Amino acid sequence: MGPLRCLVVDDEPLAVEVLVGYVQRTPGLVNAFSGTDAIAAFRRLEEGDIDVVFTDIRMPELSGLQLIKLAQGKCRFIISSAYSEHAIDGFELAVVDYLLKPVRYERFLVAVEKLRANTAASPDITSADHFFLKSGHDVLRIDHSDVTHISAMRDYVAVHTRSKGRVLSLENLRDLEQRLPVDRYCRIHRSHIVALHAIERVERDHVVLAGTHLPISEGYSKRFRAVLGLA
Repeated sequence: MGPLRCLVVDDEPLAVEVLVGYVQRTPGLVNAFSGTDAIAAFRRLEEGDIDVVFTDIRMPELSGLQLIKLAQGKCRFIISSAYSEHAIDGFELAVVDYLLKPVRYERFLVAVEKLRANTAASPDITSADHFFLKSGHDVLRIDHSDVTHISAMRDYVAVHTRSKGRVLSLENLRDLEQRLPVDRYCRIHRSHIVALHAIERVERDHVVLAGTHLPISEGYSKRFRAVLGLA
């Protein structure tokens, strides 16, 4: 497979500069177009030969979500946004990944690996049913089906599992959330992410799972209930 031709569009020049720099640093990626004008980006996209578009959501004249719909499946999309509330909209449009600003290069590389796996449709992909977590000096494989919930604990995150108990990691909760599949997990509180399959009961302001009661904060309640089809 040849290099992936990238298009970068964001109405913030600095954001464009950062992503173009990441593209240029990454083997196997080529910057085919970049700019702050979403209309110009769409015209370039219409010319063809673009493999992936890195786009912001909130842009004048044409939003990132509108751009994705107009592309009609011509290429893959990775969203880069400062607003997490559009994540569900993005994944409903089958975007490869959703990056929260400021985007770190390490997180950018995770998105690129997802893109390559998505593009190749390789049968060797084994990340669908698990993720890896650094805990102390070890890197552990965690099966999604084994997780009940994930909580922030001061300088740590605690991944609660049925078979391994509580697994601690120094990874930031927000960064870990971005690595988790949105069809399996949902944030319900600034300190808690739940595995949807583990939910036993939803009360007015709490979730019950594996004998544990976790609070649902007002800021996450609407999205959580929408994910469950309760909105």
